[in-house]
Amino acid sequence: MADGRPETTDSEDTAKRLRDLNAPPFNPLPVLVWLVILAITGIELALWLGGRGLIGGAEALGWRLEALQRSGFSGALQAWMLENLRFPFLHLSRYVSYSFVHTGPFHAFFVVILIAALGKSYGDTHGNPRLFLMIFLPPALAAAVFGLLLGEHQLAWLFGGMPMAFGLLGALTWHRWRIAGTRGDRWRAFALVSTLLLARLAFGLMVERGHGWVAEFTAFAIGFGMAAGMATGRWHALRERLLQRR
Repeated sequence: MADGRPETTDSEDTAKRLRDLNAPPFNPLPVLVWLVILAITGIELALWLGGRGLIGGAEALGWRLEALQRSGFSGALQAWMLENLRFPFLHLSRYVSYSFVHTGPFHAFFVVILIAALGKSYGDTHGNPRLFLMIFLPPALAAAVFGLLLGEHQLAWLFGGMPMAFGLLGALTWHRWRIAGTRGDRWRAFALVSTLLLARLAFGLMVERGHGWVAEFTAFAIGFGMAAGMATGRWHALRERLLQRR
């Protein structure tokens, strides 16, 4: 004990090295986050390979455009459904499917990084049921609001998982704001929002056009509001009601 600390033995050093070797190389993610990431990555990989003629033959060159048209959310389609009171499943599925189809590899990569970080942070502290709601509900509701605001505008199309990421960001912002002690700490809880908004602005200037930011900010507000509602005890009351009905 040369400096006041007990000396470690060779066996302890060996055990520590074995623990380090057995540690996972990446931070473990919730299963649901992995499924979302794998779906986005798999779709993007197929579209990218097809666009370069590496798979699918000549027809694959138009896969991305076809995927965007079939899976993207359209304000005009929503307006048609509301006007005619007809809601085909293929059109309703767009409220979910648009989050998984992107305009290019960089768009998909940016979304995957955000969902991995935000999904892990939220899932580790709130569990899978809430994580499921936060991943799928805010972007779906944000698309509906987006469609109502833009209607049949030619740019009223949504593609990609940015609203999904902003929904998770809204929920995390509420959580950090609630546990913050002082007023200054509470406002600092919004620092992550500012950082992501700057990144979103840079991304939009480089590769994206349109009004997708409307859905993203809406998803943030919905995620924030959902997290606040769950924190007040309504989530537990709803869960108890569902359990009683079984």
